[in-house]
Amino acid sequence: MLSWLRSFSASLFSSEENESTPYLHYVLFFQAGISAVELYLDWRQRKCYELKHIPKELEKQVKPEKFQQAQKYGKDKNTFSMVSELIQTGVHMTLFATYSLPRLWNYCSQIIEKYSFVNILPAELQTTLLYSSVLFLGSKLISLPFSIYNTFVLEQKYGFNKTTGKLFVRDIVTGTLISAVIGYPSLIGLWYVLELSGPKLWLYFWLFTSSLSILLALIYPPLIMPLFNKFQPLQDEKLRHEIEELAMQVGFPLNKIYVMDGSKRTSHSNAFMYGIWKKGIVLYDSLLEQNKDHNERILAVLAHEMGHWKMRHTQKMLVIGLLHSLVLSWSYGKIANNDSMYRSFGFDTKAHIIGLLLFSELLTPLDSVLSLIMNFISRRFEYSADEYAKNMGYSPFLIEALTTLHLENLSTMHPDPLYSLYHNSHPTLTERIHALEKNNLETKKNQ
Repeated sequence: MLSWLRSFSASLFSSEENESTPYLHYVLFFQAGISAVELYLDWRQRKCYELKHIPKELEKQVKPEKFQQAQKYGKDKNTFSMVSELIQTGVHMTLFATYSLPRLWNYCSQIIEKYSFVNILPAELQTTLLYSSVLFLGSKLISLPFSIYNTFVLEQKYGFNKTTGKLFVRDIVTGTLISAVIGYPSLIGLWYVLELSGPKLWLYFWLFTSSLSILLALIYPPLIMPLFNKFQPLQDEKLRHEIEELAMQVGFPLNKIYVMDGSKRTSHSNAFMYGIWKKGIVLYDSLLEQNKDHNERILAVLAHEMGHWKMRHTQKMLVIGLLHSLVLSWSYGKIANNDSMYRSFGFDTKAHIIGLLLFSELLTPLDSVLSLIMNFISRRFEYSADEYAKNMGYSPFLIEALTTLHLENLSTMHPDPLYSLYHNSHPTLTERIHALEKNNLETKKNQ
C-alpha cells in the first residue's frame, strides 16, 4: 500500500509525462477507501450508542432519561450519517467514473461559444463561471434532501429545530446570493492570477487565496452573519458588568457584547469571539436561557475563550493554515501542466478550474492525514484553554457549563476513541472533566 502511494506521488509530481498513470483509478480508490474508513468509524460509534451505563464522570450530573435520550439522538444521527455518506460518495464516484464532468465542461464550452454572454471576458473564463455555477447548484440540489431531513425530521424529533419552512427557503436563497456575490469576483480574480502568473504560479496562487481567506474571515462576522441573524447588545447589566470585569482582568480588548437570536433556528447553544484588534463577544440567546441565574458558568466559558486569545491560539492556527496552503500551492504549481493527468480524467483541456478540481481530488488522502494532525493540535489548545480558565478559579463552573451544554445539546456521552480521534477537534466531555479534576487534585496536593 505504502509503495503504491509513493509510486502515485512520484508520478503526480514528476516533470515527465506518464500516460500509463491511472490518476482516475487512484481517485476512485481513495474515495472508496476513505468512505470505508468513515463507515467503519461510524459503525464503531454506533456500538457506543447501545451502551446502557452512564460514564462515571457524569453519573452525578446526568439523569437516566436524559442519557437514554442522548443515546437515541446519537444513534439516529449516526444512521443518517452512514446513509448520507454512502449516497453522496456513490454520486461523487459515479460522476468521475462515467466521465460526466468532462462532458459537462464540453457542454458549457459549446454554450459559451454559441451565445458568449460577456464578450470582454475570455471564453475559458466564461466557461469556468458557467461550469462552476452548474457544479455549485448541482451540489446544492444533491445535499438539499439531506438538509431537509436533518432539519425537519431528525432535529424536529428531538425538539431542536426552530426553523420554519419560510426561513429555511430564505436561508438557501440568501446563501446562494452571497455565494454568487463573493464567488464570481473571486473566481474571476483567481483565473487572471493563474493565467498571468507564469512560472511563479504557485506563489501568486498562494498569495491570492491566503489574502482572500483572511478577508472573508474578517468580513464574515460583521457583514454576512447579520444577514441571517439579529445581533443585539447584551441587556443583562449584571452579566455585562461581570464580563467587562473579566476582560479587564486578563487584558482582553473587549469592544462589544452581543446576543444572537440563534434560537429562531435551533435550540443548540454556543458562544464565540471575533475581531482582530478590538474583540467582540457573541452569546447565543439559547446559551443565556440554559444558564439562567448561573452567570459564573457563562464567565467560565468566556474565560476559556480568553485563554485561547491569551495564548495566541488563533494566530498559531492561522500560521499553520498559511503554511499548509503554501505547501498545497507549491504542489499545485508542480502538476498544473501535467497533460496526462487531465487526459486520465477524460478532459481535453487544461483549464485552470479543472486543474484545481482534479488537484483537490488527488490530495484527498493527504487532507485526511492533515486533518488528524490539525485535530491533535486543536485538542491540545482546548486543554490549554481549560487550564487557563482553571487557573482563574473557574474550574468547577467550567465543568458545570460544559456538562450543561453537553446535556442540552444531547451530545455523545460514550465517544469511541478512534471515531473521536478522526472527527473531533475538541476533547470529549469526559476527557475534559477528567483533565480539570486531575489538575484540581494536583493543585490541592501541592498546597
